[in-house]
Formats: sequence, C-alpha cells, structure tokens
Amino acid sequence: MAKLGDAFSESDRRRSALRRLVPGAGVYLEVVLPGDRKNKFLVVASVDAECCTFVVNSRVHPFIEARANLSVCQVKVDAARHDFLRRDSWIACHEVLTLRTDAVISDLVADMSRLKGRIHRDVLDEAAAAVKRAPTLSAAEQTRLAEALTPEDDQE
Repeated sequence: MAKLGDAFSESDRRRSALRRLVPGAGVYLEVVLPGDRKNKFLVVASVDAECCTFVVNSRVHPFIEARANLSVCQVKVDAARHDFLRRDSWIACHEVLTLRTDAVISDLVADMSRLKGRIHRDVLDEAAAAVKRAPTLSAAEQTRLAEALTPEDDQE
C-alpha cells in the first residue's frame, strides 16, 4: 500500500525529515537495546552529528521505580495530547540513547510515518528538569540536553 510520503521525491522527504528532526520531536525507530532489537517511540533531545534521544516506555520499570533518584527522572507523556501514543507513557530521561543522525534521517526518509509529531511544551519542560536531576548523566550532559530541550526564548 502506498503512503502519502511516497508521493514526494527523496530529496523533498530528506528536507522534511531534516526540518522536523528537532528537540522535542517524537519518532518511532528500530533500535538496539540491551539484549533486544525493537521498534520504540523516542523523544529527540538534541541533534548534531549524533541524535540524542530518550526512550518512551509504556510503564516505569520496577528497578527504576524502586530507586527515587532514577524515578524522578521519568516524565509522564499523556496519550490524550499525543495522538501517536495508545496509552499514557513515560520518557526515561535518566538515560540517553545516541544514534547517528545520518542513519536516523535515512530511516525517516524511507518511511516518513516514523515521524510522529511533537511533544507538548510542558512535557518538554518537565523533561529538561528531569535531565538536570539525572544522577546517571554528567553535569555537562545535563546542561547540554536541558538547554537543547528549552527553546531559546525560554532561556535566560
């Protein structure tokens, strides 16, 4: 079955993917996780040569939930305002999944439906705050990612 994106040239799809692959974008990509390879919803945190993302989970893992310092780094993303989700989910802001940006762009150009939309501003603000609390990220990572998730007009 043909998809709407198929009506556009590869260069048009590439330009669109580059324009839409920004902090706060929701994407659905095949990723390699410990012991598993699967399609996951991701939230883009920053983009340069590497695309830093956070995994979106349908529930908080009991290991994370049992540790207050990690549990406070999980940000609820509601399905009511994010129509690409079937249920309320959680952005795992304690761990960055880094992907090669050129590979992400190639995946998106091949299937534009993998670009799912934008995460609402208030959820991104919570994610930026959660990143700053993440004991698993260096101070430099915390600052860089929190700033990337905060629009320039919101920064002081």
